[in-house]
Amino acid sequence: MEWKVKDESKCKKVIEVNVDKNAVKETYDKIFNNFKQNASIEGFRKGKAPEHMIKSRYLDSIHEEVIKEVVPSAYQNVMKELKLHVVTYPALSDVKYTTPEKDEVEFKIIVEVNPEFELADYGKLKIDVKKFNGVKEEDVEKEIKRIRQYRGTLKQVEKEKVEEGDFAEVSMSAFVDNKADASLTTDSQLIQIGAGGFLKELEDGIKGMKLGQEKDIAFVFPADYFNKRYAGKSAEFKVKVNAIKVLELPEFNDEFAKNMAGMQSADELKKALKEELEKRAQSEVRQHNTAEVLKKLADQNQFEVPEGLVQQELDNILSRYENAMKQQGISIEKMGLSKEELRSRNRKQAEENIRVMYILQKIAEKEKIEITDADVETEIRKIAADIKQDPEAMIKQAKAQDNWDALRAKLTEDKVLDKMFEISGAK
Repeated sequence: MEWKVKDESKCKKVIEVNVDKNAVKETYDKIFNNFKQNASIEGFRKGKAPEHMIKSRYLDSIHEEVIKEVVPSAYQNVMKELKLHVVTYPALSDVKYTTPEKDEVEFKIIVEVNPEFELADYGKLKIDVKKFNGVKEEDVEKEIKRIRQYRGTLKQVEKEKVEEGDFAEVSMSAFVDNKADASLTTDSQLIQIGAGGFLKELEDGIKGMKLGQEKDIAFVFPADYFNKRYAGKSAEFKVKVNAIKVLELPEFNDEFAKNMAGMQSADELKKALKEELEKRAQSEVRQHNTAEVLKKLADQNQFEVPEGLVQQELDNILSRYENAMKQQGISIEKMGLSKEELRSRNRKQAEENIRVMYILQKIAEKEKIEITDADVETEIRKIAADIKQDPEAMIKQAKAQDNWDALRAKLTEDKVLDKMFEISGAK
C-alpha cells in the first residue's frame, strides 16, 4: 500500500491512497470464491459455473464488496501511520476499483488539520481599557425604581389625553406600501409612551391623543430597521385609543423587601441590590476588556482556519440566535431573515472565534499555563456553592457528561485572559 499527502490549503490535506494488487488479492479471492459458491447460473449447479461467467455477471458486485473490506482497513492504517492532528471528521472521495488487469483499490482521504502559525508578539498589547469605578447611590436608586416598576400595577384612569409615561391601549390597522399588513394589525396593543419599546413614530403620534380618538399615523420605516421585511418602506397606521392607563408603583419599604426577596428590611435589600450591581458592573468590565483583547489578538494574528470548525461555529451562533428569538416569541422568518443570510452575516465572526481559540491555546503553551484536575474540581465546588447544589454530584455529572475538558478549556482561557489584562494594564 502506498499513499501521497498533498496540501490543498493550509488546513486541508488530501491523502491519495493506492492499495496494490498484492494487498487486495487475498480479499478479492475470498469474495470471488463466495460468489462462485453461491451464484445461481442457469445450466450449472451452485459452485460449478466457470470463472469467466462469474466475472461476467458479478464482477461489479465483487469489486463493491472488496472495496467495503479493503478501504476501512487501509484508511485506519494510513491515519495511524501519519499521526495527523485531525480537527474534523475525515471524508473519503474518489473510491474506486481499478481495471481488472491491475486489481488495485484507490481512494482519497480529505482531512482538516490544525493550522500552523507564528504567534505575533503580545508583550506590549494595548487595548481600550475599561475600569470598574464602583456603584453609585443613584445607580442603586435606578435599580430600585426598575424593580418597583416591574412590581407595579396598571390601572385605568380618566385623563383628557395620553401623556409621556402613560400606557395607551390601542387598536390599530397597519398598511405597508399601501397594502394591509395582518401581522401589524391588532385589536389590543399596550404601548408605554416614551419608553422606546415600540416604534418611536407611533409613540410620538399617540402622545397627545384623547380617549376614543382615531388618528392616521404615517411614517417611513428606518432603512436599518431590524425586520428587513419593513426596512425603508412607507407605513400608515390607523390608531384608536381605547384606554389610558398608569403604572402605580409600590412603596419601597420593609414590607416590599420581605414580599419580594424574603429579606428583613429595605436596607438589607438595598445592600443586596448594590452587591448585585457591583457584580454586574465588574462582569461588564471584564466582557469589554475581553472583547478588546480578543479583537487585538485576532488582528495581530491572521491565518487560515479549518472550514469544518467555522461551519460548526456558525451552527452554534445560529442556534443561540434562534433560541434568543424564541424567548421573545418571534422567529427568524418573521424578522424577514433566512438562515443562509444569517450564516453569511456571521461568517467573519465565526472565523475570528476559531482563530482566537487557536491563539489562546498557543499563548497558554508559551506561558506554560496549565489547569489541573484539582483546579477543575475547585471551580465546580465554587459553582455548586453559588447555586446551592451538591458539589460531589456536580463533579460526578461533569465527568459523566464529558463537561470536564470543556470546563478545563474555559479555565485555561480565563487564565490566559488574566495574563493579557496584566500586560495591557486592564488588571
